[in-house]
Amino acid sequence: RLLDCGCGPGSITVDLAQAVAPGEAIGIDRREDGLAHGRALARERRIANVTFQAASVYLLPYRDGSFDAAFACAVLQHLAAPLVALKEMRRVLKPEGVIGIVDGSSTITFRYPTNPLLEQWDRLRALERAYNTGRPADALQLRALLREAGFARTQASGEMTTEAGPPAGSLAETRRVAQNHLIRLRGMLGELAIAQGWTTKQEMEQMAEALIAWGEAPDAFYARPAFTAIGWA
Repeated sequence: RLLDCGCGPGSITVDLAQAVAPGEAIGIDRREDGLAHGRALARERRIANVTFQAASVYLLPYRDGSFDAAFACAVLQHLAAPLVALKEMRRVLKPEGVIGIVDGSSTITFRYPTNPLLEQWDRLRALERAYNTGRPADALQLRALLREAGFARTQASGEMTTEAGPPAGSLAETRRVAQNHLIRLRGMLGELAIAQGWTTKQEMEQMAEALIAWGEAPDAFYARPAFTAIGWA
């Protein structure tokens, strides 16, 4: 029995459900739109051993020791209290249960070519992370957090990764990365940046133009650190 915390649209959850079949996988998230997408995806792929439920990772609606495994991808990095969430996930795990974490909390970005406008955009992302979590936008110390949460044994690794897309390092991928960043710039992050006085509308338009131009550069490259950790209860 596996719990996917902060499952978002459920694409990873349904893959995990296939991995644990005939066991059960449950995906939880606070966003109903993501849960609806996950349910639709499970129906489309005819995966019957997965369910989705609205819940907070800080207060999981399950008994102590009711799961064999827990998983969280790109969740801890957005939380104001990641240790509290880990302790709650530890609570619902059985003795010798396992937790898997994927995290991109580091805001370090390797981008080529770059310029002051693109560097300003990357700084806005770090400011957003610090604003939302109430702590510095530094990489989380995953093994230390897992130990503090009560996991007896831990291991961790890190690598440089591009944002998933076919194929890595291609013009198609950099265009897609640029488009994803434009969506954030012109969406909630942009609204927050204006409200907090981090930038102006004129500067945002200049950043948008710089992102579009970067996405079309034939030798453009983008990568950032990604971390994984495993803990055993």
